[in-house]
Amino acid sequence: MSNTRSDILAAARAILAEHSLADLTMRRLASDLGVRPNALYWHFPNKQSMLAALAEDILSTVPGASEDIDWLADLHRLATDMRQALLAVPDSAEVVSSAWASGLADRGIETVIADIAARGGLDRQAQSGLATAICQLTIGLTIEEQTRTQMERLGVTGPSGRVFDAEFDDALEVILDGARARSAAQTH
Repeated sequence: MSNTRSDILAAARAILAEHSLADLTMRRLASDLGVRPNALYWHFPNKQSMLAALAEDILSTVPGASEDIDWLADLHRLATDMRQALLAVPDSAEVVSSAWASGLADRGIETVIADIAARGGLDRQAQSGLATAICQLTIGLTIEEQTRTQMERLGVTGPSGRVFDAEFDDALEVILDGARARSAAQTH
C-alpha cells in the first residue's frame, strides 16, 4: 500500500511530537512509514520541500478572516489561532520559519492579515508591515517557547518562570495599538 502526501505529513508531525526537528530525517520518516527513503521522493523532491509542505499543512488549520467582527479583533483572533496551531506541533514554529526563509512555503497567512488590515483603512505599506510584525512575533516567540520546553524536557535547564502567553498577548496588543493609531491617522 503506497503512502499519500497526507500520510507522510502525518508521520512527520508524529516524529516532531515524539522527538524533535533534529530527528525528522527522510530516512527516519521512511522507516516509520515502512517504506524505503526513495518512496518519499515521489511526493517530495527533497527534505526542504517536505518541510515546506509540513509548514503549509500546520498553518492550514488557522481559520481565515472573519468579516463578522471588528478588524482589530479579527487580527487578534488570527494571531492567537496561528500561535495555537504552532504550539500544537512541537518545533513547528522553526519548521515554518525555515520554510518561509527558503521561499518554498506559501505565506498566505500574511496576505490574510494584510487584507484584514485593509479593512481598517491601512495603506499597503502599513498592511505589509503589520503582517510582518504579527507573523514574526508569533513565529519568533513560539520558537523561543518551544525551544525552552525542549530544553526543560531534556533537563538542560530548569523552568524559566516566563509566562509566554502573557508575553504574546502584551506584545500583540502593542502591535495592534500601533495599527489602530496608524488607521486613525490615515482615515482622518
